[in-house]
Amino acid sequence: MGKNDAGRRGWVVRLLLSLCLIPTLTLSLSLISASSPAGAVEEPESPGTYSESAVVLSDYNEVLYDKNAHVRFAMASTTKMMTAIVAVRYGDLNAQVLIDDSDIVGEASMGLISGTTISLHGLLYGLMLPSGNDAAHAIARSIGEARGATTPEAAVQVFVDLMNQTAQEYQLRDTHYMNPHGLDEWGHYSTAFDLAIVLRAALNYPVLRDVMQTPAIHVDGYDIWNHNQLYAIRDDVIGGKTGFTDNAGFCLTGAAARDGRFVIAVVMRDDGENWYYDVSELLEWGLQVEAIRGIPTNAITKTVGTQLNQQPGPRFGGP
Repeated sequence: MGKNDAGRRGWVVRLLLSLCLIPTLTLSLSLISASSPAGAVEEPESPGTYSESAVVLSDYNEVLYDKNAHVRFAMASTTKMMTAIVAVRYGDLNAQVLIDDSDIVGEASMGLISGTTISLHGLLYGLMLPSGNDAAHAIARSIGEARGATTPEAAVQVFVDLMNQTAQEYQLRDTHYMNPHGLDEWGHYSTAFDLAIVLRAALNYPVLRDVMQTPAIHVDGYDIWNHNQLYAIRDDVIGGKTGFTDNAGFCLTGAAARDGRFVIAVVMRDDGENWYYDVSELLEWGLQVEAIRGIPTNAITKTVGTQLNQQPGPRFGGP
């Protein structure tokens, strides 16, 4: 067989093979077209975090991102979100609180001075902006005393019981409080998912949204500044809380809103260099995913646009 004959036979074989492959290629293209509708926008890849635990929760309580979100850890001063909720639910924000020696807890402080008087509303600013442990204790003691407790210790315990009662109402299966400020204590723990639900609950209260978004304020003789740097990183933040102890590491919750939607991101046991970056990136990713997915198909039509008024339970988005 000559060289030209061999070349012609090789060409014929290649042609036949090509014809055999056409149905397979057509089927593959059909499957690709079916899985990628025309005009569909691909969701961005989740950014990941440096934390041991994290979650992103949509405004319809959909878990968009989960990294050990149901593993229990110490939660440090993110505790104070629940302290603020209980204060609003059970306290009189106009009540004047006489500061007691027992309120001077130490570590993070709003600078309370024993013997001075400040409103419960003012204490909320000292609780949420500089994360004052003294404000947390004063809030808990004053509300516990108003409910009949006769010693500072008993009054604080009454308040902590209300915190745990509220956690049960929100169906937080992995959260338990031992104090109102978040200093390390055995039996004081939460999860990223539960903290997202607590922030969701706090956002239900306009007074708490206003407090969390305040950069600085002068209240009853006290100058108070917001120490949460997430507000300096993003201009769409509507709430959040910082936290740090040796046991908890760096914890941060944050919520951001855009185009009528909002998203919540939480990290726990993060490092001091990346906690703000991690939450900011998760918020941005979550907002983009929400915009692509749109309103969930199971959303009740009359609730669209009222997400900030919707209660956090019963445990939507979790197992």
